[in-house]
Amino acid sequence: MAGKVYVVYASLTGNTRKVARALAEAVGGTLVDVRREPLPKVEPGDVIFVGDGVYGWRPSRALRRALLAWALPQGVRAAVFGTYGGRPSQIEVLAKILQEKGARVVDRFACPGRDWFLLGLVGRGRPSPEDLKVAQEFARKVVG
Repeated sequence: MAGKVYVVYASLTGNTRKVARALAEAVGGTLVDVRREPLPKVEPGDVIFVGDGVYGWRPSRALRRALLAWALPQGVRAAVFGTYGGRPSQIEVLAKILQEKGARVVDRFACPGRDWFLLGLVGRGRPSPEDLKVAQEFARKVVG
């Protein structure tokens, strides 16, 4: 039997928060905003989703620091997600950090988000309701 599901994220603009909420809603997961709350104690049968936006081609400093300090059981199932204005370069960085901590990264999801660093002109209306629906399908597939 599958254990608990955690959706761990950081979101400076709100784009990734929208996706995180959609994922948690789809699979009954617990939302954890690393900027506001401690990381959960993960057990071997649990599933973790980890997501962030892109800040200087990487995930935020807050999420990187949290992940590096997080004790994860070997082989825990993980999936990474995020939003982006230009390209989703943070996704592989997140996957690499989790793999180095012993997690088994089983899938990845990214969708455009409104880019607030370019005055909100890029990605207006994203993540869209359709993006969030696709994110929920992704979450259900990962959890099985």
